[in-house]
Amino acid sequence: MPISNIADFVKGLQNIPKKRGHELFFRGHDDVNYKLLPSIYRNKRLLNNERNLFKEFILRTPSDFLNEKSALEKLVKMQHYGLPTRLLDLTTNPLVALYFACEGKGNRDGEVIIFQIPKQDIKYYDSNIVSILSNISKRPNTFNIEKIRKLSKPQFNGQDEIQHLIHEIKEEKSYFLPNISPKDVERVVAVKVKQSNKRIIKQSGTFLIFGINGKKSKPAEIPENWVLNQETAGVNFKIDKNSKENILDELNLVGINEATLFPELENQAKYLTRQYR
Repeated sequence: MPISNIADFVKGLQNIPKKRGHELFFRGHDDVNYKLLPSIYRNKRLLNNERNLFKEFILRTPSDFLNEKSALEKLVKMQHYGLPTRLLDLTTNPLVALYFACEGKGNRDGEVIIFQIPKQDIKYYDSNIVSILSNISKRPNTFNIEKIRKLSKPQFNGQDEIQHLIHEIKEEKSYFLPNISPKDVERVVAVKVKQSNKRIIKQSGTFLIFGINGKKSKPAEIPENWVLNQETAGVNFKIDKNSKENILDELNLVGINEATLFPELENQAKYLTRQYR
């Protein structure tokens, strides 16, 4: 039965089965049919120009990227300002996810997705795996490992495609060793980023970062056992479309609203205008 209030949602959270060696993450979207893909994979033309988007954004606003040393830090900032990237936003706060499941209102049921991710697939911002996946953003749309993925690791790292990727990584990690395996390029991992801006802090933000599935035009796949659902865990957090506004009102009472989750000045203005209209 779809969630119609916070009490039902919290009760559902209490029934999530615990699993040792795993952590829970959440994502909310206002359309139950939403596919779990990063924004760069939602438009083929943008994907084909991912490298150009990355470089053009920085060259047009270089002073805004003086403190972002790694490709990941740059991607996080780009995501913050709405540029399509290979990041998918998650949160560690289920009420934040519930807000996003209701925010758009609209005429479709929303949904909160629950991820139960093994700790070995949760990385920090300075992880080598994260550097590998982040720097794929700088590679052209022809980047492809389908014909070399079965090579030994030394042979794999000697290929031109991987040599170019290693060169990009060394720009942020001069000590990086040519020790990439094909599975490193074809992973999805959760990454805990620096709490470098107010929005990430307020939203308890974290991300999934996507590698490729053989070639850059195909995203790596989220392991099925990461996503809890009705069949595997008895978990169903579909949000009733007719209850979204009521849930948003309830969330506002506990301090979850546009003003708290989007602390920039323009969002404060929008929130206050609606409150006093």
